[in-house]
Amino acid sequence: MKMSKTTKKLNDRLLLVLEKLTLQAKEELDGLASVSHTVQFDLFPGSLLVNCAFDTQALLDTAKPFEKLYQKRLNNMLLKQGILLKEPKRNLKFGVKVD
Repeated sequence: MKMSKTTKKLNDRLLLVLEKLTLQAKEELDGLASVSHTVQFDLFPGSLLVNCAFDTQALLDTAKPFEKLYQKRLNNMLLKQGILLKEPKRNLKFGVKVD
């Protein structure tokens, strides 16, 4: 399905924010394996879910105290792009990588 111009612009802004957030996270958090996201643009921004996956449970436990910080960062970065999250804690989660 082809994206509308509005959805494409929204997606481009979202990808820019996620790229910046990923770079920061890789520098600051040990054991970060990947950052991925899912989104349904007809339910956006509530449908946005960013997953930060860590290599092991021990690395996740070490990083878990920073989860709220990254939720706030995501919210602030998206806000600068004109995207308001209602509940940032629902939009970003830390977890363990699943093979």
